[in-house]
Amino acid sequence: MDRMARLALAPLAAVLMSAGLLSACGGSEAREEAWPDGLTAYVDQTRLQRNTGEAFVRLVNDIGTPIEVSRVEVSSDRFRAEWTGSEAVDPEMDFDFDMPRGRCGEGGDADLTLTWRRTGDEAGEWRTSTGRAKDRYANIDGLLDRDCAERTLSEAADVTVGEPRIEGEGRQAEFVLPVTFAPTGALPEVTFDGWEGTVLFQLASGTPAWPRVAPRPMTGEPITLGMRVVPARCDPHALADDKVGSLFRVHVAGPGVPEDAAYFLPLSKAQKVALYGLLPVRCGWE
Repeated sequence: MDRMARLALAPLAAVLMSAGLLSACGGSEAREEAWPDGLTAYVDQTRLQRNTGEAFVRLVNDIGTPIEVSRVEVSSDRFRAEWTGSEAVDPEMDFDFDMPRGRCGEGGDADLTLTWRRTGDEAGEWRTSTGRAKDRYANIDGLLDRDCAERTLSEAADVTVGEPRIEGEGRQAEFVLPVTFAPTGALPEVTFDGWEGTVLFQLASGTPAWPRVAPRPMTGEPITLGMRVVPARCDPHALADDKVGSLFRVHVAGPGVPEDAAYFLPLSKAQKVALYGLLPVRCGWE
């Protein structure tokens, strides 16, 4: 092969190597091999990733030699995602990936297929192995349950979040967010079971609050409900450390929806600014 042909094929070879389909010496396909003893896999999500929509696979390597990973495929009957690149695992490494919208079901454990090789003085050939990633803290299960709740309610009703406002003055001020539920008629068995407050904000009197409010079926004419909010605390340190203070849960029930399932009410940047603007007014920081 002449020099021009090699240059033309170089980008393709780089892509195939990153996917683990070519060995470093350029030639053979990755061969299938049983999951290696001593390699443990977990699937998880951090608190910060609740805002970014990401999750991660953690590999813990106790094989006895460092390994390199070029591809991670994680899947179950509830979701499917992948990571590609090149990372060493010695002794452990996290592989972040964009988490797709999940489906209803049970559990967060997932099948995991790796393209990998042993490294060291002489790099080994690429292998493909499939094992199981454990959702040890049930964070992925919770994430998928949230997706299930949101998917189900969105099929049962068109949910529209309106313009926020502040009612009252000073220590009597409340943040009010109107939310309209327009039933589609597709899933009349589905119910809205109320909102749930956060570590920074609690629901004010008159707000449909889970679990005290009676479930509202997604049937009939559209209805607009007000989510009324006041600060749960006026500690500036809590605000400085806040990561999930605006994640209000929307509780949903219906066929196939896990018990107590809820998703986070999506808020725009402007709505979040208005929400946090309540704190200096109500807490007297002005």
